[in-house]
Amino acid sequence: MSSPRETLRRLAVAALARHRGEVRALQDLRHLTEVFRLAAVFAVLMLLPTMFLAWQALSSVRSEELSLDADLQDRARAISTGLHRDLQDVFTRFEAKALERLRRGESPTDSLGELSPYLRASFRFDASGALAAPFDLPAPLQIPEPPAAWRDAARSARALERSDPAAAIDAWRALAAASARPELAAEAVLGEIRALAAGGELQAAEARTTRLFEFPPDLRERHGFRIYDVAVLKRIELRLARGAAPDADRGALEDFVDALLTNRRWTIGHEADPALVREALRMLQGRSDPGWLSSARGQLNERYAQLYWAEQVVSELELVFDRIPEEGQFRYLGARADSAGVWALVRIGEELFAFSFSVQQLREELDATVERRNTEARELFTQLLDDQPVPDDALAARSLGPWLPSVTLVVQPFDADALQLSKNRRRTVRAGVVLTAVFITVVGVFWVARMIAWEVEAARQRADFAANVSHELRSPITQIRLKGEALQLGLVEGEEDMAAHFDAIVHEAERLSRLVDNVLDFAAIERGAKRYHLRPDDLVPVVLTAIDAARSTLSERGMEIEVVLPEDLPPLWFDREAIGQVMTNLLSNAAKYGADGKRVRIAVEPHEEGVDLSVTDRGMGIDAEELPRVFDDFFRSQDPEVRRRKGTGIGLAIVRYIVEAHGGTIHVDSVPNDHTTFTLTLPLQPPDGAGEPA
Repeated sequence: MSSPRETLRRLAVAALARHRGEVRALQDLRHLTEVFRLAAVFAVLMLLPTMFLAWQALSSVRSEELSLDADLQDRARAISTGLHRDLQDVFTRFEAKALERLRRGESPTDSLGELSPYLRASFRFDASGALAAPFDLPAPLQIPEPPAAWRDAARSARALERSDPAAAIDAWRALAAASARPELAAEAVLGEIRALAAGGELQAAEARTTRLFEFPPDLRERHGFRIYDVAVLKRIELRLARGAAPDADRGALEDFVDALLTNRRWTIGHEADPALVREALRMLQGRSDPGWLSSARGQLNERYAQLYWAEQVVSELELVFDRIPEEGQFRYLGARADSAGVWALVRIGEELFAFSFSVQQLREELDATVERRNTEARELFTQLLDDQPVPDDALAARSLGPWLPSVTLVVQPFDADALQLSKNRRRTVRAGVVLTAVFITVVGVFWVARMIAWEVEAARQRADFAANVSHELRSPITQIRLKGEALQLGLVEGEEDMAAHFDAIVHEAERLSRLVDNVLDFAAIERGAKRYHLRPDDLVPVVLTAIDAARSTLSERGMEIEVVLPEDLPPLWFDREAIGQVMTNLLSNAAKYGADGKRVRIAVEPHEEGVDLSVTDRGMGIDAEELPRVFDDFFRSQDPEVRRRKGTGIGLAIVRYIVEAHGGTIHVDSVPNDHTTFTLTLPLQPPDGAGEPA
């Protein structure tokens, strides 16, 4: 009992043997087996892995989208963390510098710009919780308004200072003597000093300042100025005006400025002390060293800026003692929604230091950083929200506490619709790439299969060629042998019969020679070794010679020959032997596949571009689907009627090669069971390299 494999093999051989014969069917089956084996290996090694990878790639599209979302979230968190760290670094650097200054025993209330560019004021509290430096807490002056009569008298005396200084002096002296309140009496004495100076009595005015020093040192006039400071400044002014001791007076005035800037605690909300410093610096202009004046003005501006800032945040000082930090540790009071400052607290020993930072400048710096980040990261948008809800599409949100607890840093997609569009585009691109790869693989498989089929067909055609050549050779050899044996054995009777035998031997030898020439020429063509020598020549004799050589073969089948030749044909560049071989092959085809008793027409027709040489037979014709392949190597029609005719499948291939080597073209026109016309066109102009082997 045979195996299923053997049974299948027998069925395949039987199916192929119907058209090819059993021997060739076995050959085709072996070729098909190799094809299927190669296809199976290719499918296992290439096609199946490609399909698996394509499936993996398509299934990973969603994973890539999730990875993209995770990447955006990571970048958003990195941005929010980086901005938070930048803000933290501002205060970390401040802490290090402040603690270093305190360890050196230096005051952290001076030169605030060295500690932090955002620091606006600093305060020192003693162990009892009282403000010790650099300012005093604001307090009402509690100086009642002077009586109306006193105000009227003072107004009149001031009006007399320019027009009648002597009368003004008497008026101010009378007003001073009548003033029961010390601040009003001191103001009247100041008026008297001004009147004396206006009258040119500078020495008397200077002497009169002694009266001002008799008042209590902390006494303030109704505008907030200390009487003692005014007296010092007025005396130095009068002495400088007299020029008594300019160097001593300048030094005294510089000491006065230093005392007000370094030792005096200015009162928050009062402008008297900075006004005295500005007036003193005005008096020192042109008298003191410019460097010293510049330094003093810098100190004045810095301290005045601190005074102004302290006035803005004085209401928050009471909050400082709500969260007193541990020794040497900083604690922060975040800015409230209506607060101007962020507070940093540190306790050193029994003293508490409170540092106030500008919320506005911190926000401006953060806004600039956010704007810069938005420019750099175009897919993400960062913003600062003040007591606002976090958007639903936020990728990262972080409070800027403990410094700005009411501010939330939010990072979200710059354009959510564009981001979704980008995802869709990436998904489409990925799917397109995968499907393209699959398509290319499938096309590759198809073309590999086609190439294998072509190779199998080529191998089959070569096998058929060998068989056909053997069959073609056998026929003339057999005829030559039979005719030669008949002559050798004396079986020929009469001269006429002997001549017929000799003619047959010559005819078959010529046929054999043409067959061998075709095979050798085709072999040379395949090696690229075939060369033709193109010379100017007349085409008509070559055509007639080929017709004469084929006349007997055509006549045997009763075919008529029609020749159409022009009267005047220009010379052409061609190889006589090669074109003769073309005509011989075309006429042999006409004799082989034309119908018995029909006409074979050979025509030569000149035209503007060249000369057309056509051979037309009336016979079985060629199917339209086989027309493009008639000039292929080893091609023979699958028509059983054609298969019964002898042939090698290389004649027309040689014709095509020879015509193209001459720079010409050839085409075929055929109608099945009607006619077939082969037309070759040779150019009038000599091809490039004419005269050399082509």
